Amino acid sequence: MQLDRTHIAIRVRSLSEIGDLALLMIRRYPVAVTRAFFAGALPWIVINAVLLSFLPLRIAADEFFTDDSASDLIRYVSWMMVLVVLQTPLAGAFSTYYLGQAVFEQKPTLRHTFAEVWKLRWPLLWVLGVKRLAIPTTLLLIFRIGTDADVFIDFMLPWLIVILAAVVRSNRPFVPEMIVLERCPLRSKSQHVITLSRRSKGLHTPMASELGGRFLTVAGTSFVLVCSVYYSLIWVRGIATSNWSTDLLAMMVFIPLALWTVAAFSVVVRLLGYLDARIRLEGWEVELAIRAEAIRQFGEDAMNAQAASSRRSGSSQPSTPDKPAASPTPAADTEEALLVSDNEPEANETAIEVQVRP
Repeated sequence: MQLDRTHIAIRVRSLSEIGDLALLMIRRYPVAVTRAFFAGALPWIVINAVLLSFLPLRIAADEFFTDDSASDLIRYVSWMMVLVVLQTPLAGAFSTYYLGQAVFEQKPTLRHTFAEVWKLRWPLLWVLGVKRLAIPTTLLLIFRIGTDADVFIDFMLPWLIVILAAVVRSNRPFVPEMIVLERCPLRSKSQHVITLSRRSKGLHTPMASELGGRFLTVAGTSFVLVCSVYYSLIWVRGIATSNWSTDLLAMMVFIPLALWTVAAFSVVVRLLGYLDARIRLEGWEVELAIRAEAIRQFGEDAMNAQAASSRRSGSSQPSTPDKPAASPTPAADTEEALLVSDNEPEANETAIEVQVRP
């Protein structure tokens, strides 16, 4: 593996550049956003439909749109939004691993992606499912199937859960990447092992204020995108069929589709934000260039032995996950390029440009 050969230019980026790069990553790796992400999201889509489908069915059964219908609609949209927000980190585990591998490899396979993420199912379920309230909220809604609306449970509690999730995730947004890509253990008897809590504190604390601002910006943008996708679907159907109403199809298909589509995009943005944080705080581009040159000079076995020795001595930097294949390097004369083309004629001959910043 040659660590300085990546499919994206390794450099510091602003949030707007990260959003732009996320769109390019989706275009270049559509499998990660379609098959990989929705493979992880499909169980949650089915569960959410089972939990909340009685509300749109009850609205559709009403002859007129009454106050009770409006209450059920607000209840349905609120809980669907909360569930998707909480379930997105778990649903995006496959696409996170796929894209993390694709940064260094040309063609990661879905079978390998599923197998590797499956090995991490228990840490993912505990941290992202239980501790971040995705599974408890789902279990709560099982007992609400077929019930009438309650002011606190159905109108106040969803927003309290969203606020709590926002506080936690704005301070610790990159925990999914630490579990899936860095494979930090949840706990260890050895003091020299970098556990998830130690790694999270080391990466998130120095950028706490900036991460909070970025989270609010991404959350606001995501809300606008959800509305845009939903009303685009309504517009297309209205033009085709002259049906502009919020009927059963709109509630059971368009609303979840809009939410999950934007959720897939947010996973890519979060991954790129994680890479940017490592570049800013750890000089990741310098580390990759130095380690790649050391591997070329001394071989990968020597580097693995050195990494093992560093871990035993209490090194605080996690190692980059092993990857079997190498991929093209960005050309030096395209420093500002967001993505590196596979067809670049000098891509395999030019080493990555390293910028040392104060």
